[in-house]
Amino acid sequence: MTSYTRRPYADNLSNLAYISEPSAIYNNYSAIDREALRKAIKNNLEYLESIDNDTEFNYGGRMVRAGDVARTQRTFLQVIDHTVSEEMLGIIMEYMFEWYQAPGTDGRGKVVFTGYYVPEIEGSLSPSEKYRYPLYRPPKDLKKDSPYYTRGQIDGLNVLEGKGFEIAWLADPVEAYFLHIQGSGTIKLPDGSMIGVHYSGNNGQPYISVGKFMMDKDLIRPKDGNVEGIKQYLRNNPDKLDDILYQNPRYIFFKLTNSPAKGSLQVPLTPGHSIATDPSLFPRGGLSFIKTTSPVVDSSGKIDDWMDIQRFVVNQDEGAAIKGAGRVDLFWGEGPDAGKGAGFMKEEGELFFLLQK
Repeated sequence: MTSYTRRPYADNLSNLAYISEPSAIYNNYSAIDREALRKAIKNNLEYLESIDNDTEFNYGGRMVRAGDVARTQRTFLQVIDHTVSEEMLGIIMEYMFEWYQAPGTDGRGKVVFTGYYVPEIEGSLSPSEKYRYPLYRPPKDLKKDSPYYTRGQIDGLNVLEGKGFEIAWLADPVEAYFLHIQGSGTIKLPDGSMIGVHYSGNNGQPYISVGKFMMDKDLIRPKDGNVEGIKQYLRNNPDKLDDILYQNPRYIFFKLTNSPAKGSLQVPLTPGHSIATDPSLFPRGGLSFIKTTSPVVDSSGKIDDWMDIQRFVVNQDEGAAIKGAGRVDLFWGEGPDAGKGAGFMKEEGELFFLLQK
């Protein structure tokens, strides 16, 4: 882990430390995907400009108004649009912006990066022998922040069956479970048409990682504790499927939609440039920078190589599994190809946030 000159983390106020020598963080500005980054920031500005200008976000104990966060991102757009020289861009990024680092899991910046995506799943708008696994919209008696039926009660005891809350039925229980984890998906209907499903609520139960449960029980090795490793075990051991999945009582409810995938800020996510973090710790809608490694997956779905990622992104989402100062989820996009890479990603790295001086 690279060592940077940091100020101490603010006690009980923040999870970010000011970096006094940001030039050591990044020096490869030629790798910026300007088109994708511009799209992500413009979407993000819709959120920042829709909330009260005086809404405050915490940057290392410094309370920053939404208007100043938006100003940072508008300035950043001008910088990447009009600065051609890589050397000049590096100078500007150091002298025009303040950099803050997340403490990570070890207090020295070590962050674990995973990937998420919008899966494409086979399903139907009516049940049949093939399509037997329902997705539900929020029930009428569901109350926000109040515990509701658990996953075992809903899927195992069928307590909601036949009450009119079903919106679709899926063919694969493993894919149905991971749709709950991803929060959004695309259903491929029997006639070949597509329809989207997005997160619309949860049952108020805690999230329990089935991957951790499986590793604790020595069902899988730590190196197989990613999405692809968990899926493979569940498919190879269908007799243990219910027992494992019901360890996670949290349950997600959905709505049908044709709009693109959106994060918790209710703006479209940009593949490779939107991240999810813990909103109780990190500033929502903040301009960020990540350093980690990413799998390169071949057409057969196997890892061909690993590549370093040093990339500007935007903090636009959250997730039940993404908690604490050492977790980040990187959005990969939609469909099978995105899922191949996202499913293997579980890598260490670093997370930074930027503010205009």
